[in-house]
Amino acid sequence: MMKVIGEEGTSTQDFVDYLKGEFFDDVYLQQNAFDKVDEATSANRQKHAFSFIKDVIEKELHFETKEQARKFFQGLRQRFITWNSTSFKTGEFDSIEKELRKKLNNKGGPGHA
Repeated sequence: MMKVIGEEGTSTQDFVDYLKGEFFDDVYLQQNAFDKVDEATSANRQKHAFSFIKDVIEKELHFETKEQARKFFQGLRQRFITWNSTSFKTGEFDSIEKELRKKLNNKGGPGHA
């Protein structure tokens, strides 16, 4: 839809849906073949990550502007990519996951930016 009418003609909520799709592509479908952790992951880790991504996609997220939405997803994506490079079920892994969940849980509902 955005390719036809452009970002300017897209509602903020539709833009958020678009960003959710980009997030899924960037953090799950694409892997870093040069990273020893991310190049090949266990089925358990994939299920764990997919469950979190599902939470992101299903969460009602509200932003006042498209720029706020873009900034939120850029930050979430970058931290998730770092998480992808962290060994599964380590202290660092758990810490980053808590940070990601906090960021997601603090976002949502009218007026949250």
